[in-house]
Amino acid sequence: MSNKERAQILLLYPKTGVDFGSTVAPPHALLAVAAPLLEAGYKVKILDQRVEPITERTLKQELSGGPICVGISTMVGTQIYFALSLAKMVREITSGKIPIVWGGCQPSVIPEQTIENENVDYVVIGEGDLTLLDMVRAWGHKEPLGQVPGIMFKSGRNIVRTPPRPLLDIEGLLPVPWQLVDTEKYITRDMYISDRQRVLDIGQTSRGCPFQCGFCSSASIRQRKWRSMSADKAVSMIVDTVRRYKLDGFWLRDDEFYVDRKRADTLFKGIIDADLEACFYTSGTRCDVFMKATDDEIRTMKRAGAHTLKFGAESGSQRILDLMQKGITVEQTIKSNLRCKRHGIIPAFALMVGYPTETFEDINKTIDLIPRLQNDNPQAKFEGIGVFTALPGTPSWPLAIKHGLMPPSSLEGWTDWLFDNYDLEGKKIPWFKTRRERVALGNISYMAMLANSFHNAILSLKNTIVRLGFKSVSRPVSAYYRTMLLNKKYYFMPDLSVIHYLRKRIFYKSKYTIK
Repeated sequence: MSNKERAQILLLYPKTGVDFGSTVAPPHALLAVAAPLLEAGYKVKILDQRVEPITERTLKQELSGGPICVGISTMVGTQIYFALSLAKMVREITSGKIPIVWGGCQPSVIPEQTIENENVDYVVIGEGDLTLLDMVRAWGHKEPLGQVPGIMFKSGRNIVRTPPRPLLDIEGLLPVPWQLVDTEKYITRDMYISDRQRVLDIGQTSRGCPFQCGFCSSASIRQRKWRSMSADKAVSMIVDTVRRYKLDGFWLRDDEFYVDRKRADTLFKGIIDADLEACFYTSGTRCDVFMKATDDEIRTMKRAGAHTLKFGAESGSQRILDLMQKGITVEQTIKSNLRCKRHGIIPAFALMVGYPTETFEDINKTIDLIPRLQNDNPQAKFEGIGVFTALPGTPSWPLAIKHGLMPPSSLEGWTDWLFDNYDLEGKKIPWFKTRRERVALGNISYMAMLANSFHNAILSLKNTIVRLGFKSVSRPVSAYYRTMLLNKKYYFMPDLSVIHYLRKRIFYKSKYTIK
């Protein structure tokens, strides 16, 4: 579609608050929704606020043609703030004449509160690949929307929720319509593969996860069911994308890539046969599953280009791991790290603090796990240390409620539910009773980010001058905060409070401010 043509369906992806370097992945959720719409002959346009401003003027231009609807995808947390800002802008420009459809993680887990908002007309619940197409067709044929599965909408004073939509057959997914986005804006040096110049998040070869980690929303959205495309189709997708965009690295963002080891082995052999000369990393790998793989399987993975495997280690406290139903042991994390070292694969570990009933004795075990793993394997990386956030529909939700959690009463209340780590009032972590403890949790998260992710993120910046300029600063900054973190000096760090304040002032600023 040329720039002069107006879209029949306008899809918006709001900012998230952490939009720089390799953190900006393609808007895969919107691309998945757009693919069947395009095949059906509709004109679709995607605007991604993370890579280009979405101004009032821009929206007026795009809305002047009177699209059938505007779709907005959002996760829980900061992104809701910008989603609400965009929805409010659309509503004012169109005087409410164009329906606004919300989809994504947040509307799927909190549909009732989402639909109650004045700037939301329809909610897509669960996988929306085919749902928006069904809605558009129903509008076109003037058919009742009550026959479209997987949605919620307002009907007069009533709220209507239709039966759930069955999970999709992944084998039947259409190719990613890369032509709808400027793919070059998402190709970058990567924080995990920093020695490569053209790395792209190419999407998923499977969806869902069969495990039941207490903190994860995948269970509520995808019903703990793992579905995959065949190894042959996955290889074809990978090869076509790598060659089309001349990539030297790619990211497989499957929730849990290594569930079916036989399929994975066949896929890796297909990549080897294609001789791509590109390395990759995966976003979801479990220590227990990885430890079941044979050495031959891991060698095949390495030959296919495996550079980094991201592990959800979560905690150094076995009590907490058991409580969150993670299904792994601390010992498996340690052994996975050593096994990666033996095979020349870099492990990247994600950690978490602040789980209900967690004590600082548990937290200190998690902090102590970092030097243990890096002493065993100097190549080991850490994504950071997140502060636990309870999400509706997760197994941990009843536990959090039991220990005093009071959920937000409106959609606006969820805007600071993630990425806002100074929860001084204990709104998200009421089981930590003192302000001192809550400050410490926020500091741990910021320290870990500055000690680990900050330097890696700097390495992912495209602009060489900017990257080299910040690189000289990021090393000593990372070293300083690593020292403070590992020595557990996280009870009083006023400089982190300043960083937190500046971040909020920078990211939470809009003409259409949401209170």
